Amino acid sequence: MASRRTVSFSILLAAALLAAAVWVPAARAEVFELLDKTKMSGKLVHYYDGVFSVETQGQTVKVPKEKIKSISFQLPPARAEFSAPEKTFERWRKALVEGNMEKVVDCYALMYQGMLATQMGQATEGLKKMQKEVEGTKFSIKSSAVKGETATLKIARQKGDESDTGDVVFVRENGEWKMLPPQP
Repeated sequence: MASRRTVSFSILLAAALLAAAVWVPAARAEVFELLDKTKMSGKLVHYYDGVFSVETQGQTVKVPKEKIKSISFQLPPARAEFSAPEKTFERWRKALVEGNMEKVVDCYALMYQGMLATQMGQATEGLKKMQKEVEGTKFSIKSSAVKGETATLKIARQKGDESDTGDVVFVRENGEWKMLPPQP
C-alpha cells in the first residue's frame, strides 16, 4: 500500500494540476499506476472526497485514492509556433491584434499565465488599450541572444513619429519559448 505521504503528495499535486488545467494545453496526460501495478493513462478532470475522476478514451472513470500507487505527468510535445523567441513574439503580436486573450496568455511562461489571465479578465479596458497600442505599430527585431534556457530579443517599436527600443525576455519551457512579463 502507498504511504500516507505519497498519497497526500499525489492529492496536492492533483489539486495543483486541476487549478492549472485552464492554462495548460489540452494534450497533456497523466499516468496513474494502481496498487496492482496496472497503469492507466488519462486526463485528470476532477478530485472530490477521495475519488479521482479520470477521462480516458472518451469515458470518465472514478478511481479511489486508496487504489492509486502513484501519478506521473506527461508533458505534450513542443509546438512549432513556440520553437523560437521570434515566433512566440509574432504569435503574441497577432493574438493581441485579434483580441484573442487565450493565445496572448499562452505566449507567457506558465508561472505567469494565471496572474496575467486574471489581470486581463478584470480589465477589459487594459486589453483594448494594449490592442490599440499594437494596431498601427511596426515592430522589428534588432537582435536576439540565446543563453541556455533564456533568450532576449531587442525589439524596435515605431508608431507614427514615436519610436523606442526595448528587450523582451524569454524562457524555454518544455521545448517552447515563452515570454516573461516586463520586469521593473
